[in-house]
Amino acid sequence: MVITSSMLFYQLAKKCELKTKKAPSDKLQIKNVRVYSGKTKVGTLYLVDCNTLDMPISSKKPVTFIFINAESLDTTYIPKNCDYAIFSNINNTVELFEVVSDSISELQEWDCKLKDASALRHSLNEFSELSKEIINEPIYILTRNLSLLHLTDTNKNSDNKTVEIDYANELLADEEYHETSKTIDTYIYTDGVGNKYLCINIFSGSRYIARVMSPKKTYADTIDEGQVQLLRHFFKYLRQVYLRYTDDPLIKSSSDKLHQLIYSMLFNPEVFDATESSLILQNYGWNEKHTYSVIKFNFFKNAVWDEITEYICVKLEETWSNSCAVMHNEEIIWVFNHSVSKQSINERKFYHVLAYFVRDFVCKAGVSDKFNDLNNLPSYLLQAETALKIGQKSSPDKWYFKFSNYALDYMFDRIVGEFSFDQLIHRGVRKLIEYDKKNATEYLNTLRCFLYNNCNSTHTADELYVHRTTLIRRIDKIQEISNINFEDRETQIYLVISFWILENLGYKFTELNLNQIEDPSQ
Repeated sequence: MVITSSMLFYQLAKKCELKTKKAPSDKLQIKNVRVYSGKTKVGTLYLVDCNTLDMPISSKKPVTFIFINAESLDTTYIPKNCDYAIFSNINNTVELFEVVSDSISELQEWDCKLKDASALRHSLNEFSELSKEIINEPIYILTRNLSLLHLTDTNKNSDNKTVEIDYANELLADEEYHETSKTIDTYIYTDGVGNKYLCINIFSGSRYIARVMSPKKTYADTIDEGQVQLLRHFFKYLRQVYLRYTDDPLIKSSSDKLHQLIYSMLFNPEVFDATESSLILQNYGWNEKHTYSVIKFNFFKNAVWDEITEYICVKLEETWSNSCAVMHNEEIIWVFNHSVSKQSINERKFYHVLAYFVRDFVCKAGVSDKFNDLNNLPSYLLQAETALKIGQKSSPDKWYFKFSNYALDYMFDRIVGEFSFDQLIHRGVRKLIEYDKKNATEYLNTLRCFLYNNCNSTHTADELYVHRTTLIRRIDKIQEISNINFEDRETQIYLVISFWILENLGYKFTELNLNQIEDPSQ
């Protein structure tokens, strides 16, 4: 461990009364300790008792001084290239030497403990306890998924807890929070309520994972440079331990077999063979033939992609433990296992909670139908994507869209994609349209009502407010004009589809103008 002037001054200040100091950087290292005798050497700390000092302080080399009994010392005569500190309540250089030696030993022993704890793969909580030996401040980790881990605050639960949604939204809307996530060195972060923290970021490769935070004391104008350097040193080891044990989805999903399997089944199916897939599912209590749904989340433009997506992944899996959320192209694909999730018993509650998620995190969701073969996962993801696409267009006021509610819309889009409407509808329907237009009749609407009432003449007559005999004569006339065989089942289906196409194109059956139809193929 490289011990600097600032580190040593910070450690000494716990035992002795610090009057003043000058140690602005981490450039001056301490390798030796000597009583000042006039000569200086780089890397040496010099102890000075002003009561016995009989020569001026001078040094052409940058070194460190500690002064005691310095009530009358004029610090302007201390060389400007040197660090120094003035302590009281120490009587002589012998006592000072002992205190300094003990402090250096404490720092070195602390470093050895950190190395051993990291090498022996101690848990994060066990490792965090070591910080209390030197750093006398609370230390937290705020992860990129907005979980707050209290490492050294004995008044807090040390479990990893997700911050409240309101505070999370404040962070996500805070430009400084996002800008500081790119910072390599230590920095001060001020949250929305004015609390200041000394922070250092944790990166996995070049990607931001979390930040180590130590609250800045409200009465201190500046943060002690020694504390900063010791925090940096502790962080060097903490980063290794955190990345080893973290539940962060970026780290977890890269090594978690279920996340790997779900992602590969969606986007890279050749990674796992059938036998390996079954074993992975079995280890998590899943089975290929369980009942599943796929939900895809789509975020609004200008949303803060990284933090929101990973935070929601964590919240989804916390709320529904038997589910798996993976990220792809800054979107979330969430696979929900109904067979092993108690929440699936109450479907209404499931969608109620889902609505809160998408509303609070400024996104929308498409929900597939339930299915019983996980190998069909890609096709049901397509269902969820289709529900999102059509739902956002036709029902923009809704927060989530079930494919079952938009399946007919999807079929309609596919049906009218290549042909004009008059090429798709039944020939007999086209004849009735032309006849009604020329003769100011409403045979087309009569046929529609007749079909929608399952060819029941009594119910149809009631709906049209005509006598049943009148309706029968109309049906006979319709058959004469259109040559439609009402007894043929396929013909009935074709007719219903034809009317469905006309309805989706906006045709008004009580009006006679054919030009009212807007042909989407034109």
